[in-house]
Amino acid sequence: MHIDPSKLPALHEVRAIQCKRRFFKFFCEFWETIEATQLQLNWHIEFICDELQSTYEAWERGESQPDILLNVPPGSSKSTIVTQLFPAWLWVKNPSIRIISSSYANDLSTSHAVKTRDCLKSDKFALYFPGHIKFKEDSDGKTNYKNTKKGERFVTSTGGRVTGMHADFILNDDPINPEQSAGEAELLKATRFSSKTLSTRKTNKKRTVTIMVMQRLHDLDPSGDWIKKKRNLHHICLPGRLSKNVKPEYLKDKYIDGLLDPARLDAAALEKMEEDLGSYGFSGQVMQQPSPEGGGIWKKWIIPVPDHEMPERRELRDYGSDWDTAYTEKAGNASSAYIISGVKNNKMFIDNFGFFNLEFPELIEEMVNLPSPHYIEAKASGKSAKQTLTRAGIVAIEVEVNSDKIARARDATPKAQAGMVYCRASLLDRLYNDSEQGILKFPNGHKQDLADTLAQAIQRHFAKPETKPLKAKLPYSGNTKFESDFDFVK
Repeated sequence: MHIDPSKLPALHEVRAIQCKRRFFKFFCEFWETIEATQLQLNWHIEFICDELQSTYEAWERGESQPDILLNVPPGSSKSTIVTQLFPAWLWVKNPSIRIISSSYANDLSTSHAVKTRDCLKSDKFALYFPGHIKFKEDSDGKTNYKNTKKGERFVTSTGGRVTGMHADFILNDDPINPEQSAGEAELLKATRFSSKTLSTRKTNKKRTVTIMVMQRLHDLDPSGDWIKKKRNLHHICLPGRLSKNVKPEYLKDKYIDGLLDPARLDAAALEKMEEDLGSYGFSGQVMQQPSPEGGGIWKKWIIPVPDHEMPERRELRDYGSDWDTAYTEKAGNASSAYIISGVKNNKMFIDNFGFFNLEFPELIEEMVNLPSPHYIEAKASGKSAKQTLTRAGIVAIEVEVNSDKIARARDATPKAQAGMVYCRASLLDRLYNDSEQGILKFPNGHKQDLADTLAQAIQRHFAKPETKPLKAKLPYSGNTKFESDFDFVK
């Protein structure tokens, strides 16, 4: 049967059908409309595109679905996929879709939106989808624009205005600058904006999906907040090197020679990034875990001692409890933490430790039941605890602190690294890896109280003798039980 070639659809018409049918095809075809470099494909690009397409299709069917968290390294085309070309494809599928997009800075958010508009206004788009998208003349700005079919793109940034705006798809791309240190205030601002502000901007609580794309910076960053709080979360985690963090787990089989993207993030490139970013930056941005594997400032230097071989209390000099106090029942705030330890043969032995969130009366009750002297960091809560314990006849000594937590840790870690700190073997794993207080995550862990207390204990035990004559600092309390307990400190 003879077919007249003139009757066949043009190549661009065929490709337009393919692009509308599949987002990955659209991504490959329209990359050139917003990027000057040649596209280098890798399996993760196709995977992410297909996941986003599935999200749209579930939305189109009116189905409820979880929000999406995407953790991938820099240089993986994450923003081009999610925040620049995906919104353009959404309008190919349904021009009435409303989109809110956000990043840590307004100029970055604007840049993403402009690239989407560049794609939609390109000659290629006009050829493939003639007359499909027309921008409203009075709403065609860089930050916010609308089309004639009620579709809208609204741009904001972390902490910015979104009042009165609602969306079918919310794109939160890098709510914190991954190249800058994330302080407590910045973490709190980004987490509140991501979890509270943007979450109220959904057009339909059932259908609207929020897609957050970022690299891990801290246990308390917006990713960590979502992982902890959202029971139903679609989490895609693709570290630059093969690790236990890969999610979904079946994607581990996609890694080639242990690498996510051998073309763009080969072994040499990753080594250079590790050198440039440092251990913490590389761990967060490339490996998608807030602290380096095996620890950062604190590593596994502490030597385990079988419980039955631990020195007895009477054998230990300077035995007592070091404290970082706070009194509140709110689990999200700082905890009170303590470490009970002493010294034998110029080696520190950790006998016990703990942490809790208690109001002041309950905190004092706990302290009364633990070995004294209590060495308490001299801050507001510590001063109150010291005064209360002293009035009860229990020895409590204020410890002056003249530097921040990180500086104190750096001053203390050499003693641990030198093999001078020991711990009951049954306690050591929790000391290292507790989900909230584990010292290996310091300073990017959920809480820093235990690590800070450990630093204080080490500094106290290994201070120069002339600066810390323990007996001279212990006032007679009139408590005969106390005096008998510490007869060995002579």
